[in-house]
Formats: sequence, structure tokens, C-alpha cells
Amino acid sequence: MNSINYFNSIAKDWNKIRVDYFKDELREIAVNSVDIKEKVIADLGAGTGFISLRVGEEANLVFPIDSSKNMLKELHKSAKDKNLNNIYPIKGSLEDLPLFDNSVDIIFMNMALHHVTNPDVAIKEMNRVLKKDGQLVITDVEKHSGEWASKEMYDVWLGFKHDQLESWYKEAGFINIDVKSTGLIARGESSEGEVIEPKIFIAKATK
Repeated sequence: MNSINYFNSIAKDWNKIRVDYFKDELREIAVNSVDIKEKVIADLGAGTGFISLRVGEEANLVFPIDSSKNMLKELHKSAKDKNLNNIYPIKGSLEDLPLFDNSVDIIFMNMALHHVTNPDVAIKEMNRVLKKDGQLVITDVEKHSGEWASKEMYDVWLGFKHDQLESWYKEAGFINIDVKSTGLIARGESSEGEVIEPKIFIAKATK
């Protein structure tokens, strides 16, 4: 099994699983860090819509992008239930975004970067699709030692250091880079009961 198959297999239960991993407060920290009103927004690694369904209430258009078709199906159902007609899920790779150059005002990426093989490539892609002065907001876990997450949750990266993010942002051409802790933790538990509680960061930048 790979990460796509893993997330396809748990899509129907993800909203329940996710609550034990990270809290709703994280969404509000991310969303409230920028002005989303009447903007065109991309939500990368969107899953079942943790970010998309919230920003869809105020944004003009929302493009949730994920490699898991089952996750996007769940997102689409939820959007219909909420009568949100401005959300357009797209199946695609985060290292080769299915979006035009200079087409998006804001990009959110929550708890997905650690599943990307080449984060530096993905961040360059984010710069490509953002409009001038567009904003990037990534929330994810800081570096941790829970190696079981690679086998059980198909994590490619065991979190990130702040200077690592800053370096990738600079290489991609971003400015006004700000990486800091949210004060929140992500709790994960292995099948053998090993618990990790890494801190969660928010990494913002402007194109």
C-alpha cells in the first residue's frame, strides 16, 4: 500500500480519525492569518475539506487538490450538503499542480507537506500558480522521532525544521517569510501504543 491507497481506504472515516490528530483550532489559526473574502483559493492536500469547507463560506472560488479520489468524493458530498457551489475538487499531484500560472490569490496546505516526496518542488509549484502578492499558508508538524509514522501513516517526512521551510521558500522566490509555532500539538499513536506529540507550525509567505 502507498499513501494514495491508504487515504482512499480511510476517506469515509477520516473526519473522525482527524479529530484525534489535530484540532479545529488549527483551521482557524490558518484561515484567520489571511483575508479570504472574495479570493480565489487553492487548498493543497485538501483531504475531506478541513480547510476548503471553511474558506468556501467567504471565498469566491476554492480549488481543493488531492491525489486521493475518495477523499475528494467525501469533500464534494460535504460541499453539496452545505450548499457551497464555489468549491471545485481536482485530483492531482502537489508536485505538478493542475492550475494555471498566476491564477490563485491564496494557497493553504494543512498537514499534507510531510506526505510530499519533494517539498521543494511542490513549493516552487505553489509560487508558480500564485498571483503577484499572493499568499501561502502551510501548517504542518515540526521535526519528530516517530519513525513508525512512515510505515503506518505513509509519512515521507517526519516533520520539518523551521529553517528548512525558510530555505525552500527562499529558493522558490517567496518573500515576507514567517515560520513560527502555533502553540498546538498533533497527537499520533502507533498500533503498538507509541505516542508522538509534535508541535505544529504555521509557515506564511508572499509571492
